[in-house]
Amino acid sequence: MKIALCQINPTVGAFEKNKELILKYYNECIQENADIIVFPELVITGYPPQDLLWEEGFVEQNLEIINHIASHSTVPVIVGFIRKGDGEIFNSAAVCYDGKLQATYDKILLPTYDVFDEDRYFSSGKEPAVISVPINGEEKILGIQICEDLWDRDYECKVSQIQKEKGAEILINISSSPYQKGRLINRREVIMEKVNET
Repeated sequence: MKIALCQINPTVGAFEKNKELILKYYNECIQENADIIVFPELVITGYPPQDLLWEEGFVEQNLEIINHIASHSTVPVIVGFIRKGDGEIFNSAAVCYDGKLQATYDKILLPTYDVFDEDRYFSSGKEPAVISVPINGEEKILGIQICEDLWDRDYECKVSQIQKEKGAEILINISSSPYQKGRLINRREVIMEKVNET
């Protein structure tokens, strides 16, 4: 299985530029025979969108773009976007393939420390979910997570463990964390913990 991780640098609020960047990398990954293509957290809007979320039409424009990207999808692609539902907005991941938005996952653990203020803007997802996607003629069960969902040591909800219990074969965590010295080492340690736990 070939998983393409598109570590691109979107610009906050630059919808068309971000869309073109996503489609460019998506098409390159298709040419390289990727089975799953993964983009960062909130790649459509750029991260963090902060008070732009309150601007008229901002969330709607993001939804138009995720639908456009979905319509071009063939193999599974995971894209960070903003989802709207029942008067709330969510930091979400879309799973698209076969020309459709097939499933969404809402970030559960919203950080409120350091430079993060996510619970001011977003509602928390309700429960860790798993998503079945077709890979080379077989169904694979993915546990999709967003950033803080991986760093669950100090939270009651253990996202990775719950997803594993629900049958996840592969955990994919999309993120847009700002650079911090030593973060890569910490991230590897946390990932190895999750591998050993699950």
